[in-house]
Amino acid sequence: MMALDILKQLDDRIQTFVNRAEKIRKENEQLTHRLAESEHRLNEVSGQLKQFEVERRAHETERNEVRARIEKLLQRFENLDLA
Repeated sequence: MMALDILKQLDDRIQTFVNRAEKIRKENEQLTHRLAESEHRLNEVSGQLKQFEVERRAHETERNEVRARIEKLLQRFENLDLA
């Protein structure tokens, strides 16, 4: 009878180990999937950020050009002798 009890305990321990291993494997799969999704989103956001930076620089250049034109116009008005 004792040998059967020991075998039963061993079987229970093995089953517990197998269950834990399966749970860890499933968690690993889920985490791997989440990581892939996160990396994909990061790549998308990085692309958007680069595009926004390009647009920001273009707007900044345009703003500087407009400022320069306005300053030239103001200089012309200042140089006019209206008296």
